[in-house]
Amino acid sequence: MPNSFNLSQILQSMLLNCLLVIALPLAFAGILTLINRSTKRRLAHWWDYSQLLIGGLGTVIHELSHAVACLIFQHQIIDMQLLKLNLRDNPDHSLGHVNHRYHSGRLWPTIGNLWIGIAPIFGCSAAIFGLTWLLARSTFATWMTFAEHPTWQLNAIGPLFSQLWTTQPGALLLWLILTSMIAIGGFDLSAADFKGTIPGIIATVIAVCLVTGLFSFVPTVNTTTWLIGVLTPMAIILTIAVSLSGVCWLIIAGIFALLERTTYHARH
Repeated sequence: MPNSFNLSQILQSMLLNCLLVIALPLAFAGILTLINRSTKRRLAHWWDYSQLLIGGLGTVIHELSHAVACLIFQHQIIDMQLLKLNLRDNPDHSLGHVNHRYHSGRLWPTIGNLWIGIAPIFGCSAAIFGLTWLLARSTFATWMTFAEHPTWQLNAIGPLFSQLWTTQPGALLLWLILTSMIAIGGFDLSAADFKGTIPGIIATVIAVCLVTGLFSFVPTVNTTTWLIGVLTPMAIILTIAVSLSGVCWLIIAGIFALLERTTYHARH
């Protein structure tokens, strides 16, 4: 029977684990959605199909992530379209979709509602992680080393990003282009994605608390430390995705501001 001090520690671990598992990806999803939705809105205002050119790769990964999560959590996929090429006959302006359903009353599929909704966050992160392994192997090794022994000091965090500039110029340019395309098109969660997570949040909180409570009686296992190790690479990738998304937004906003000013002066 745990004493009051240990019980307090268990409750703190439960809260921290729920924040790591649920709040962290949702927070990144919200930030990335705001930035990239604004970017795609500007692109659509200029030319509808620019969304497909710039965000098409990310959209395909986005929808595949939903589909894979549906299979994992035993949801039936009713209809799926990875990329909608005919945007003019598209009343909801979405670039793709995955419609699914499940039998309510079962814990696993109910938990799945959360993870299906935010699956693109993990799928796009995995894609960027794979690109980094393929094109920037030294950066990949630095990320893995940091994930094994995370140290939240500036001299340890700096190399996670500065290491990229040691990559060969051609590989770095390709990495920047593909990663930006994934960030713009893939991390933008729809209103339906966020709404769909609601039934799964409560079920996931219950599951995380149960697992944390059970493993608290195993002295050799620290669930919080394990989660930090697993989620650190994703947090690094999502931070880079936010940075790239912000830079793309600034560039596109700057181009549109310049075009509008040029058009205004031409008319007057």
